[in-house]
Amino acid sequence: MHKLGIIGFGGMAEGYHYATTKRDDIDMETVAVYDINPDRLAHAEELGLKACKTLDEFLSEHYDLVVVATANNYHCQMACAALEAGNNVMTEKPTAMSSAEVETMIETAKKCGKFYTVHQNRRWDRDFMIVKKAFDDDVLKLPYMIESRIQGDGGSMTGWRSQPDHGGGMFLDWGIHAMDQMLYLIQEPVKTVTAVIRSITTTLVDDYAKVLLTFESGLAAEVEVSTFILKKLPRWSVFCKDGALQVDEISSQYGSLRKVTKCEYQPYDLLAYTDLGVVHRTDKKLVYESETCQYPDIALPQDWAVLYKNLINVIDGKEELIVKPEQVLRCYKVMEAAFRSSREGVTVNLDDRYLSEYKKLGE
Repeated sequence: MHKLGIIGFGGMAEGYHYATTKRDDIDMETVAVYDINPDRLAHAEELGLKACKTLDEFLSEHYDLVVVATANNYHCQMACAALEAGNNVMTEKPTAMSSAEVETMIETAKKCGKFYTVHQNRRWDRDFMIVKKAFDDDVLKLPYMIESRIQGDGGSMTGWRSQPDHGGGMFLDWGIHAMDQMLYLIQEPVKTVTAVIRSITTTLVDDYAKVLLTFESGLAAEVEVSTFILKKLPRWSVFCKDGALQVDEISSQYGSLRKVTKCEYQPYDLLAYTDLGVVHRTDKKLVYESETCQYPDIALPQDWAVLYKNLINVIDGKEELIVKPEQVLRCYKVMEAAFRSSREGVTVNLDDRYLSEYKKLGE
């Protein structure tokens, strides 16, 4: 049985990471936690876990995997300490306060001969898997715009996520998931980033962000996250030359697919107007037929524990990481470009060399 240690035993740590290791199909056991909150340590002891009051005490034991689930501004410090103690590490998201911290964790992992990854569990959300399946199976081709929205109506960012020194804000909290999904879906270089990031109802951090990305092929994508949208738009809208796909909710079992079944360009006559008067011209217009259906035929399984199964197989030398650190770094570079775009009111031209570096490492 593989051993898991957790740094920061809050709601996500207990409700997901600890709970996942209680599953019969997960060959990993949570054995110890470190937290600075005495109440959380007492609760960990009630669960039969070793409750460590100091980081040194926690790191005196060896683990197959350490999960860092503290406030965001402690991720890098705790992750590097765990790596240097000889442990593989997965941090919660957002993994860091900056791309520089991501690079520090990547280099520390390489130096120590261990892996570093991030809990990007929402690659296994059903709504995202519906969209990804449509492209993987060539159900939709030639996309020209993909829109992803996470629109909440809770009002404001709260708790430590409302504090700038903890890396709070909706864009880092949920935007990092939405951006990771988009960049995982579109495997080509980002050319430009244009963003509006605002605080609508929250005092100190952002709670609204809309980011427009353009890619090397001309494809455009939009990522929007918010906490105060009282009339929501679809979770996903995918527009292609051969059809469109809409997924309404993050909890949707299916999407609605409208697929072009027949199309042709037909010539037609039109009137145009010049300095010499009215002239006749000929142009072409698209004439098409389409069908609308539920997609996919059978609901896709949603299981965040796929990520844990991958990590166990990586530890055993059977697989490669699904959430690769180079992907994480690329995502942070795009996020930082979005912050700059919003702050300066400009479109940022991005030298997206991280995708090519990732492909090279994966060869």
